[in-house]
Amino acid sequence: PHTRPAEAADAEAIGQVHVISWRETYTGIMPERVLARLSVEQRARMWRTMLHRPAPASAVFVAEDDEGEVVGFASCGPQRTPTLNFAGEYYALYVLEAAQRQGIGRTLMAAMSNQLSRAGLVSASLWVVRENARAVRFYERFGGVLVGTQEESRDGYVLSEIAYGWRELPLV
Repeated sequence: PHTRPAEAADAEAIGQVHVISWRETYTGIMPERVLARLSVEQRARMWRTMLHRPAPASAVFVAEDDEGEVVGFASCGPQRTPTLNFAGEYYALYVLEAAQRQGIGRTLMAAMSNQLSRAGLVSASLWVVRENARAVRFYERFGGVLVGTQEESRDGYVLSEIAYGWRELPLV
């Protein structure tokens, strides 16, 4: 597996990984109707916009398998939840189930940490769905400390999220 900065041409592949990984990860956690409505086209459009006009100090990375297919992605940048009091934030990290347990998540975390560090954002946090046990264990292995919780009402259901934080970016 190989990780690199994302390009605008990756938007479709990122959108596809985004939708597939949500369905793999959140089945049984989010209502089926929500997962069924996810659209690769809508997600690709969102990523295309972000890649064409990146926010200052933010970045998107993709992970490719040996055939050059995108199997994971990650994005990071300045903190979006000021009350957490961390400079940076890991916005997203998704790897297709079939590509997990190959070090891709670790490599994407390293790419994001390096980006945040280069941007002078020396601490970071992230939000993760509480019931996403695999991701919770992953972030705890990297030394993430529980720093917040929130309940978010969305589309007729409540999503419980927890925040992990690092006062110093994890050395991965």
